[in-house]
Amino acid sequence: HGDYHLANVMYRHDGPELAAIVDWELTTIGDPLLDLGWLMATWPEDGARAGAVGVEPWDGFPKVDELVAHYAARTTRDMSHIGWYAVLACYKLGIILEGTHARACAGKAPKETGDMLHASTVGLFERALRRIG
Repeated sequence: HGDYHLANVMYRHDGPELAAIVDWELTTIGDPLLDLGWLMATWPEDGARAGAVGVEPWDGFPKVDELVAHYAARTTRDMSHIGWYAVLACYKLGIILEGTHARACAGKAPKETGDMLHASTVGLFERALRRIG
């Protein structure tokens, strides 16, 4: 998929099951672990939203380690390098957000939007650095 996160999914009305994955502009045939890394990049950390790109956690919302463990229990994929995928996803998403920031700096998008997305990029890069360190 390329940019899998909770804002790109739809749930069934009659239960807690996934109905569809949408928003395919970054679609590629590639490693599904990058999708998991992208989800990790947008997942709340320490009960806090992941900037403008994340979801607001609610009571009972799983921690990112629980998300990864849930995935790992249901796959045969080698999960030993999932941190690398999470760092790559932070970097990839930050680059996309900086494109809108650049458009805002050029007067082609609202300055407030550009500033918000730039702050989210900084947060993503800080998140990536915490994973690396």
